[in-house]
Amino acid sequence: MSRKVLLIRPRNVYNYNNYPALNLICVGSKLKSAGYDVKIINCAFENDPLKAISAELKDSLLAGISFLTSEVPDAYAVMKHIKDSSDLPVVAGGWHTTLFPEQMEACQYVDYVVAGEGEEHILKIADLLAKGERPGQKIFPKRMLDMDTLPMPDYDIDGNIGRFMDSYLTDKLSEYVRQPMRWLPYESSRGCPSHCTFCINVVAGNTRYRKKSAAKVISEIEYIVNKHKLTHLKIIDDNFFVDIKWVREICAGIIDRGFDITWDGECRCDYFNDRHLNDETLDLCRRSGLVQLTLGIESGSEHTLKLMKKGITPEQAENAVRSCNAHKIIARSSFILEIPGETIDDIKYTIRLINRLRRYPYFTCGVGTFRPYPKCELTENLLKEGYLKEPRSFEEWKMQNVIDMYTSAEYQRPWQANADYSESAAYYLNMESSVRLGNHQIDRARDRVINNMFISVAKLRNKLAYYGLPFEKILYKRFLKNFYSRRQEMEKSGSYPLSRGLEKDGKRA
Repeated sequence: MSRKVLLIRPRNVYNYNNYPALNLICVGSKLKSAGYDVKIINCAFENDPLKAISAELKDSLLAGISFLTSEVPDAYAVMKHIKDSSDLPVVAGGWHTTLFPEQMEACQYVDYVVAGEGEEHILKIADLLAKGERPGQKIFPKRMLDMDTLPMPDYDIDGNIGRFMDSYLTDKLSEYVRQPMRWLPYESSRGCPSHCTFCINVVAGNTRYRKKSAAKVISEIEYIVNKHKLTHLKIIDDNFFVDIKWVREICAGIIDRGFDITWDGECRCDYFNDRHLNDETLDLCRRSGLVQLTLGIESGSEHTLKLMKKGITPEQAENAVRSCNAHKIIARSSFILEIPGETIDDIKYTIRLINRLRRYPYFTCGVGTFRPYPKCELTENLLKEGYLKEPRSFEEWKMQNVIDMYTSAEYQRPWQANADYSESAAYYLNMESSVRLGNHQIDRARDRVINNMFISVAKLRNKLAYYGLPFEKILYKRFLKNFYSRRQEMEKSGSYPLSRGLEKDGKRA
């Protein structure tokens, strides 16, 4: 019986492919450690994905496919193709499958459904199939795994990993870290103990925080950095700073072993206090290479923060940004407008807070309107109130308008009381933050001048909180389209490297 396992990442309807499929790499690493040969196909990098998949079917034991809601159409097409072309067992996993395991079970193109963390489940399925046996169940329910039992992620399983390591990170940190950058995502813990009403972790029962030992984290970072010659590590944990003693041990280990890297992670605003993330710890983190923290501020309105069950105040948010700024750590802050139940005044409180936080040079932000992630508390309320209708089958999720309703960052939804205002506010706030394009990414002086003109207009609109007749959006979208089209052509011709520039004294040379 074959020992080869085929793992597939489908294409995204938004053409989003900035990060490697770390979940498939982790699952593949578990399989590889048990003696299986693992092949990952990223459909976004294939001229003919179905042809590439067909070439791997004959000698494979099973096909595993992991996907998000925005990847459902391509996932469906891939699974249908596999079952039409072969009798190979198909295992479905990922966030969408975790949210809707019964719908996936009912799909004729799916043999086994893995909800939640997949390392142990897919190994069990593979072992049974390799012995010529069939698992006695179709749905494998969620399990919380011991992080110390998992093998080190083997990034080389993904044949396209080099594309990601050398790709350009659009985060503001690209202005501050040395270039050219080589980076990879890394996971040291899973779960978050918070219970925000918009978060998928709550829905998935992923609120029990679990982490690798500090010694294991330091050892894995050392191996990964040295093997792949990394200059930056992107820690993608949902909440890296839950155990501050553990964080300090990791930072001290990085310093002691002399890792020449920068890193970034996510943190809650209420952790910035004398008992938790104090000045001494921030200084230690900074010396270990920390250059950016992602802060989920979400709103400047006390009312909205209570609707979210966010557990923070605007004052705590400003304290977090102020502390980051004092230690020259980028405060990459996220905000959400149009949370169900908030008013135009709540939205304006958020705009005012963002304008106030602009005084801190290391502050930047990304703003979007509320996306009703399936199964979260706020989304369930919208379903009860009749604003939403949830698809009843996997097939119904293929519709573009359904995907946009649940996942698009720019989409006007029926419960929004101030849809035009909110969409434009988010757009101009992002424009001022250079979310879509920063001057550090632009080579031509002419393009920098044009970009600065748009930023200046955005600053004025945001200061006034006035977004009527937003004609600049049309011009800016045209400018962005032309810029990225030109850069794409240059990248194809080899005249514009994906990662470029040098850093000198904290600034690009």
